[in-house]
Amino acid sequence: MARLYRDYGYVVFRRCVVYLGEPSAAQDALQEVFVRALRAAAEFRGDADPRTWLCRIADPRAWLCRIADHVCVDVLRRRQLNPVLSSSSREEYEVAIEAAVSDDDREPLLTVRRLLAGLDPDSLRLAVLYYVDELTQEELAQELGVSRRTIGKRLQHLLDHARSLMREESAS
Repeated sequence: MARLYRDYGYVVFRRCVVYLGEPSAAQDALQEVFVRALRAAAEFRGDADPRTWLCRIADPRAWLCRIADHVCVDVLRRRQLNPVLSSSSREEYEVAIEAAVSDDDREPLLTVRRLLAGLDPDSLRLAVLYYVDELTQEELAQELGVSRRTIGKRLQHLLDHARSLMREESAS
């Protein structure tokens, strides 16, 4: 597990920051991802289908990212039930961006963060799988258990939402 953390911890952390927007929340989610991975490894029974474990070994990055998706979506759903995003959390995120990103990239990144923050957890997961993981629409349909046509409509809705946000940003 230590090797998995060393090799993929940063990838999973970055993914959690994309979802949650706050480095401290992303750090908590990262820990939960590896706790779940450790539990899954410990619970693997020899009588279970070995393919379930082999796919984890063959592509540990994808396996960990899938766990991260579930952990982050759970966090976002809990936030929707109890919406407490403090201004200090937003400030913490913006300070982290300020330190890590050049002046030219800062505004677009903050705009993307505002776009992502306005999405429901399912739309956010779709956006991450499509734009970050670069899954095709067919792969998305299979992963999310919906038709390819539904994926196309949802992606179009995301683009329309982004364009609307960009118009609002440029108007202000």
